[in-house]
Amino acid sequence: MSKRAVLEVIALGVEDAVAAQAGGADRLELVTDMAADGLTPSAATVAGIRRAVDISLRVMLRLADGFAAGDVDRLVGVAAGLREAGAEEFVLGFLDAGGGVDLAAVERVVGVLDGCPWT
Repeated sequence: MSKRAVLEVIALGVEDAVAAQAGGADRLELVTDMAADGLTPSAATVAGIRRAVDISLRVMLRLADGFAAGDVDRLVGVAAGLREAGAEEFVLGFLDAGGGVDLAAVERVVGVLDGCPWT
């Protein structure tokens, strides 16, 4: 087992992704809207980045600022669309109103990821 650290870099678009890979990134976390601490990028952005680089991609699944799942039905649909665009790894996590893990939302979203790795 390697003790080498993995360099994960946030990418907002193709230009970021290409620069990160050229700079030695091992993996990318794809997001949009950094002012909201990173939201889900569009399927078109994910597909474009997937075509442009050959390193591992983890796609953020969060539709609104904060840690509540929000519209879980919409989130499930977005996750399915991202899978179709080539996303194979995801970043997600939701809290309920009491600050605990919203297991129901996490389980619904993970259920459409077809066994893909997620953090």
